[in-house]
Amino acid sequence: MLKQAQQFTHWMRHDALPCFLQQGVVNRDGEQCFAETVPVAPGIIRARVQTRQLYVFAHATRIGWIAAGDTINRIMETGLQHFHNAQGAFYFSDGSDSTAGKLNTYEQAFALLAFSELWALTGDIKIRQRAERLHDWMQQHLTLEEGGYALNTERPTLLSQNPHMHLFEAMLSWWAATGDARWEQEAHRLFRLFTSRFFSQQQRCLVEFFASGWRPDLPESRHIDPGHHHEWTWLLHAYEKMSGINTLEWRTALQHFIAGCGDNAQTGAVMNEINLDKSRHRAASRLWCQTERIKADVVNCLTVGQAALPTLEQHIADMLRLYIENETAGLYCDEISETGERIKAASPASTLYHLYVASRQVGEVLQKFNVGRS
Repeated sequence: MLKQAQQFTHWMRHDALPCFLQQGVVNRDGEQCFAETVPVAPGIIRARVQTRQLYVFAHATRIGWIAAGDTINRIMETGLQHFHNAQGAFYFSDGSDSTAGKLNTYEQAFALLAFSELWALTGDIKIRQRAERLHDWMQQHLTLEEGGYALNTERPTLLSQNPHMHLFEAMLSWWAATGDARWEQEAHRLFRLFTSRFFSQQQRCLVEFFASGWRPDLPESRHIDPGHHHEWTWLLHAYEKMSGINTLEWRTALQHFIAGCGDNAQTGAVMNEINLDKSRHRAASRLWCQTERIKADVVNCLTVGQAALPTLEQHIADMLRLYIENETAGLYCDEISETGERIKAASPASTLYHLYVASRQVGEVLQKFNVGRS
């Protein structure tokens, strides 16, 4: 029963995590940080790689899947300083081009997510204070009069739901870890922003891009991301469990919209983007989109029961077959073409976060249905 699910969690614990801990750390100016890819390649390293990997390895260390405490401490003490300014706000990358120094909401969201798990692991009050200062900085430099946050401190007119989705995830993590009103209230604000702005009542789907005032009238507003429909489904369920607020209406609508149009019929994989009329826009398929479908499947298993297990098992089997089987142990293909060919490239470290969280959720299903775990 659930052999593919067991194989996935075993691969994560025994192959992927050790691989990225052993091969995915590099020295920059004599100090350690997480590498952008494995195998390591020259080039910039993004701040989100540091924070995502810190989140993954802190959580995995806390639950006993790996012992990464020494690496975490070294990167927190020295390597991370290359990725933030004196106020603790995170840059885009350590590069030297015009984008490197941007202070994006997206980067701050993942820093807050990482800090939540580092706090849960260590109980270090300095980490908690650091998160609170960063959250305060966001209120001062990134908030919008119309609600939510600008893309970055330059305040472009283009608005995006995506950073808010990950900030919502961070708030839920901090709320669960501390019970503090600061994080709970921000989670409620972001949920209201989802229901009033990001979710189109007319189209019954998630809108990605907006003009000022959260107006969904840009050409980009018609580009729909199936993976984010799955991701919000999972987050809304997590919010419901914590808040007691029923989110079934939105979860059902998100899944209904992409049913039959979000997957590539030829490969069975979730596509990168579709159009509002449900036609294809970018029919290739990133690996992270598959992990989010699995997380939505987990929600279905936890709410519907055993009848949902075969779908979860099939989607895990598809992901393993399309992206992981026959790759070097612990590594993965990050994207397949619309016809199913693997696009050859080093494995991006940033995708490990998606895989790890999905494996963690699959582990909950294995536990609920009393299936042997690795």
